[in-house]
Amino acid sequence: MCSTTRIVSVLCTVGPASLNRSTIQRLEQRGVDLFRINLSHTPLDKVAETVELLQSYSHIPVCLDTEGAQVRTGTMAEAVSVSESDYVRLTPESLLGTSTTIPLTPASVFESLQPNQLVSLDFDGVMLLVLKANRDGADTVVINGGRIGSNKAVVVAPAPALPAITEKDREAVAIGRRLGVKHFALSFTNSAEDVAELRELTGPDARIISKIESKRGVLNLDAILGAADEILIDRGDLSREVPLENIPLLQKAIIRKANQVKVPVNVATNLLESMIANRKPTRAELNDIVNTLLDGATGLVLAAETAIGQHPVGAVDMVLNMIERFRRSTEGYRIEDLLEGGSSLLPTLHGRKSVDSWPSRRRRTSPEIVSRLPGIEVDLETAIDIENLAGGVYSPLRGFMTREELESVLNENRLPRGDVWTLPILLQGKSQEFAAFQPGQMVRLIDPRGGRATAVLQIEDKFELDRESVASRWFGTTDRTHSGVRRFTERGLTVLGGPIEYLGASSSALSPYELTPAQVRTVFDAKSWTKVVAFHAYSQPTIEDEQIIAQACEQCRADGILIHPVAAVSPDDAPTTSSILIAYEQLQRRAVPNSLLAAFNSYPRHAGPRETVFNALCRKNFGCTHFVLKSDDIDNGYSKSADRILFESLGDIGITPVFTVTDDAAASQLSTEAFAPVATSPQPLEV
Repeated sequence: MCSTTRIVSVLCTVGPASLNRSTIQRLEQRGVDLFRINLSHTPLDKVAETVELLQSYSHIPVCLDTEGAQVRTGTMAEAVSVSESDYVRLTPESLLGTSTTIPLTPASVFESLQPNQLVSLDFDGVMLLVLKANRDGADTVVINGGRIGSNKAVVVAPAPALPAITEKDREAVAIGRRLGVKHFALSFTNSAEDVAELRELTGPDARIISKIESKRGVLNLDAILGAADEILIDRGDLSREVPLENIPLLQKAIIRKANQVKVPVNVATNLLESMIANRKPTRAELNDIVNTLLDGATGLVLAAETAIGQHPVGAVDMVLNMIERFRRSTEGYRIEDLLEGGSSLLPTLHGRKSVDSWPSRRRRTSPEIVSRLPGIEVDLETAIDIENLAGGVYSPLRGFMTREELESVLNENRLPRGDVWTLPILLQGKSQEFAAFQPGQMVRLIDPRGGRATAVLQIEDKFELDRESVASRWFGTTDRTHSGVRRFTERGLTVLGGPIEYLGASSSALSPYELTPAQVRTVFDAKSWTKVVAFHAYSQPTIEDEQIIAQACEQCRADGILIHPVAAVSPDDAPTTSSILIAYEQLQRRAVPNSLLAAFNSYPRHAGPRETVFNALCRKNFGCTHFVLKSDDIDNGYSKSADRILFESLGDIGITPVFTVTDDAAASQLSTEAFAPVATSPQPLEV
């Protein structure tokens, strides 16, 4: 999703979990607005390296977040803990901390320490009482025990007066300016003067985000709002000085003030803390995000979730998902819409405003009336079309095409209301077979595989096809030896058009792995996939196909790939379908772990570029964001460039074509972070 269409920005903290090319580029694809480097956790000698790495991988702006006026623990030994009544020495010396001696920075904090002051180490952790103190250190007694980690925030009450910008910050800002960084966040902003001090270092063209994370910052909020370009509410550090139970109401008050003066306001800390380890967040976290957006926040900040978490891209996707659902809620929604699932980051059904607006399978015509309707036994291909119309595969179609729809598709590659659609979906028959049927009637459509009615057609139109005119526009030829033209002609030139009411599946068994769009989207959601490539196939995979899959995943930075070979049209073809699926199962295990294998209930139509776009639109309805095209495909004489030309002429259709090449030079460029490239000889893989 592009940030230009989003109503809330996303700031993403980078760290060990995300500082690699694959993750950064996947986050850029999702439209992250800012990459944040936390100087509290980045050594000065790594600042330039980190900025340059981000700039080499993406075009997303970088923000340097200052260390600021904060007391922190130094480097501690592992598993240090203290108990009540223990005596602990606090020291400004740079030594390894133990249970008896704890280093603190900056050293200037010791100038203001006084007996009977409370010192808290990390949130909800160790609390010490100062017994005596001077510039060389302080003797304390533990009044609340716990574990102590390295580089953890320390709160002294009352708070000591510390410089707004450390010497490290000054050097880091100079490095950032040299490298073209224009965004800077000021930690522990206590006054407008602090903002002015940073602006002197950054220059007037920089954008400064003032972080509100202290009592003094809150008390001076009005002045800070007048000096800063944005503010950021750091709920974590703020809760060290403010009672935790007051933070939700304080957040609302700060956001309200920022909204009144139209200053962007970002919110950080614990948005999706559980996703540091888990693939899914808690319900409370999602409620928190929604309430934060309802408060009026204009930006959300991910910190540990993307810096050290196990699912950095998944965490960003979840935030984007919630922002999109919030956006849709501002336009109004029905309670019924909230009962449906699926990620809002996947494409909506083609031609529908919401992914939730699935074709209705609710039966409206009573069984008694259906049983008295005249029936038409359709062919196998038409039976497949009925299933796909009912399941949303052919969205936005709700039935078989009328003359107006057919002409619009053949002439404009669009339906009359403007939605892109390239392939006729027709109920054809011989004139004598349809002689008794007229517009206004209802007829049963009988599946030949089970001998039972699977749908009721409400006839809106009946018309005769001009074979020459339709064939030339549909297939680019009228040659009867052309596979598509021959099939089109043999089915008959009388057409019945209108919406269908689905009655239920045929009694015939489904092909193995045959999943509906709703089921596939459910799997994508379970896997946290929001960038999915679709791979269309009619036969067993070749080594060339393996290379194409690897190249497409690398090119799109995809979360996963839907391997979607066409299923058998008739039971006689079932053994062939089975062998194809077995071959793809082996390919999955050997080379494509991030994949979903499903059988596509369809059939070849030999319509060249029109069919290619049609296949892409069907995969959009399955939830895919990209569709693989082989650059060397030639079908019944269509030119190599015809697919690309048609896609480009149609504009953005909601699914991106991926044009691949299959030469050795391209294969050699594939990243080792993607699937490994293989030889290009088009030999079938062993089954």
